[in-house]
Amino acid sequence: MAAHRILFVDHAPALGGAQVGLLLCCELIERAQFVPHLATQPGALAESARALGVTVHELPLVQLRGTLAGAAALRRGTAAVMRIVRAHDIALVYSNTVRASAYAALAARLTRRPLIWHVHDILRPGLYVRAMSALAAATIAVSQAAARVLPNRQRVRVIPQGVRQGEQIDEHEHRQAAIRLRAAWGVPPQAPLVGQVARLQPWKGQRDVIAAAAYLLRNVPAAHFVLVGGDIFDDAAAYERELHTLIAQSGLRAQVHLVAHQADVAAVFAAIDVLVHASFEEPFGRVLIEAGAAGVPVVAYGGGGVREILAHEHTALIVPPGDRAGLAAALHRVLGDRALATRLGTAARSEVAARFDVRRLTRDVEDVLRRALPRARH
Repeated sequence: MAAHRILFVDHAPALGGAQVGLLLCCELIERAQFVPHLATQPGALAESARALGVTVHELPLVQLRGTLAGAAALRRGTAAVMRIVRAHDIALVYSNTVRASAYAALAARLTRRPLIWHVHDILRPGLYVRAMSALAAATIAVSQAAARVLPNRQRVRVIPQGVRQGEQIDEHEHRQAAIRLRAAWGVPPQAPLVGQVARLQPWKGQRDVIAAAAYLLRNVPAAHFVLVGGDIFDDAAAYERELHTLIAQSGLRAQVHLVAHQADVAAVFAAIDVLVHASFEEPFGRVLIEAGAAGVPVVAYGGGGVREILAHEHTALIVPPGDRAGLAAALHRVLGDRALATRLGTAARSEVAARFDVRRLTRDVEDVLRRALPRARH
């Protein structure tokens, strides 16, 4: 039986958590059953997918607004996706982001292909959610927190993201990469280093991390903070300027470092002593399982899907969202107690290995795809 062609639709030119998960799915999906195609904009996602042997179709999947120009863009984008579906005999259309979903849903409807809707966000109830739930043959939610608002729950499958298991790591190279990163950031080799890995968005909590730094540095004056992520989607320039101003006004420029996205997240984990995760309503938090796989202790706000991944005092220290002083106190505990840091990191590594194996989770995605295929195509 011929393999079924799947068209993944994702607008993002850069690599956020949803895009990294998509790339892993495209890499590990059983190619004898499913052949991945990707419709996306030019950029890092397109380049990374090509390197995996995915057929990439570059399209201008621009953000849609309630204007005549937005309607025209929707028509053009949908028509382009439809041409791909027909030209390549696509069996399923798979929407991976909110912005891509209008293009994917309309193209699937008009070409009579099943639609898979992958929800990576905590959405608000309303017309968009009702429409997408009605149009989708199946919905994948990244967490129970993301699934909670969705109707037609019998068609919703919760499948978290995953990470690779059992890969050999060159410890010497990682140590050298960590040394290079610390030097580039202006962080002394032995300084306690707190790291945040998150793209620049207000809901990711960078303001709270800066406030926690001010608290912590009163008790641990040698500590440094590095906020890794940058404006990867070119939509946070004003926020980035605000953060630089906040750091300067707080007198923290020497010890709080706002740096760009780092492609080698493993090197970041090797460089830091503890990961801080300050998102207010996190749908999932891919960085949490990546840190766990690396054995890095985590201090996190407990909003959204975080507690589906982490357990307080077992695999992390969890703080109520918005409690900046509590965030600083938890970081102080981890930095001051090496045994606690080791225990949290070791437990997290075991938990990630048991629950977030990306190969097993990709098999779960394949099961959703098979069930959504029209009977004639099985």
